[in-house]
Amino acid sequence: MKNIFINIITVVIVIAVILILLFSFGSDEGARYVYKGNTTHSAVPIKVKEYQCSECNMNIEALSYAAQITSENGNTYFFDDIGCAILWLKKNSKDIHTIFTQTQDTLKWIDAKKAWYSRTASSPMGYGFAAYEKSQKGFIPYDEMKLLMLQGKNLHDPFIKKKLLDH
Repeated sequence: MKNIFINIITVVIVIAVILILLFSFGSDEGARYVYKGNTTHSAVPIKVKEYQCSECNMNIEALSYAAQITSENGNTYFFDDIGCAILWLKKNSKDIHTIFTQTQDTLKWIDAKKAWYSRTASSPMGYGFAAYEKSQKGFIPYDEMKLLMLQGKNLHDPFIKKKLLDH
């Protein structure tokens, strides 16, 4: 009887230690994917590593490639790469108000549909798209970038990569 009691106490202590460790490693805030209450539907100023990508869960570390999507209800979703935003939109296209992207040339948040995109950038997820406010030779508009992204015709495709980077 004494051995059973000691075994039960041991199990209870082990479970208590595990629970204490789990709760002590958690943060008060947790992962931040959404900013709520953006009723003005404007771009939210963010800092590096402040939010995580709503598509791939990576920390947003390069603001010059970041994107934001605001919904009609005032939620703003964050992305480390415009390609991630396009993939997220494929699954979550309802109630979208505005898509913002940060530009490489002016470092401003602008409407992603008004931006021009290069195809060979070293973007965080390696898709190759980078937004610019002013068009340059070889840049493509938003709709073409979106189509290429959804078709998988980005730098993840070895044939596209070779074609684009060998010129």
